[in-house]
Amino acid sequence: MSIMKRDFASFCYFGALASALLILSGSCVSSSGPDPVGRLVGRTDCKSSGGLNSGAAGRIPASNQECVEYDYNGTSVLLLKHVNAGFNCCPGTISADIDVSGGVIRIKEKESSSLCDCSCLYDIDYEFVSVRPGLYRISVVGPYQVEGDPPLEFLVDLDGAATGSFCVERTHYPWGY
Repeated sequence: MSIMKRDFASFCYFGALASALLILSGSCVSSSGPDPVGRLVGRTDCKSSGGLNSGAAGRIPASNQECVEYDYNGTSVLLLKHVNAGFNCCPGTISADIDVSGGVIRIKEKESSSLCDCSCLYDIDYEFVSVRPGLYRISVVGPYQVEGDPPLEFLVDLDGAATGSFCVERTHYPWGY
């Protein structure tokens, strides 16, 4: 009879342990949430002279500046505008490879063709969702970024609602013409 009591006690102990683990695993909520995702959502046509459109930061960048304007709602949505992005006048489809990981947002822009013998400035719009508040490095690389030019890369603190811009000067065609 003592063996039966011991087996029953073991059964009750392991059953209670399994039940507790099942309840705890079902009640856990991931604090990190879904991974951030970004996508290109729009672009302007070729700008006849750069900086004609006012963006999120409420200012008009000069045509010799390449900028990123940002607008963060404080909880999860980040809007970026790449102002005065250089592309061919006939770029075909403008697209981007986007990577968001480890506090870094990387955007590598590209065009499907370059059929014309000219370049233009465009504004490219991006939307990112599930972006948690924190410090981020934002990096944008276009197809005509000349080696040796300052990178379009900056740190931004998205700890709450934030709006701003970061610009670099460009001294070669199509910027400043």
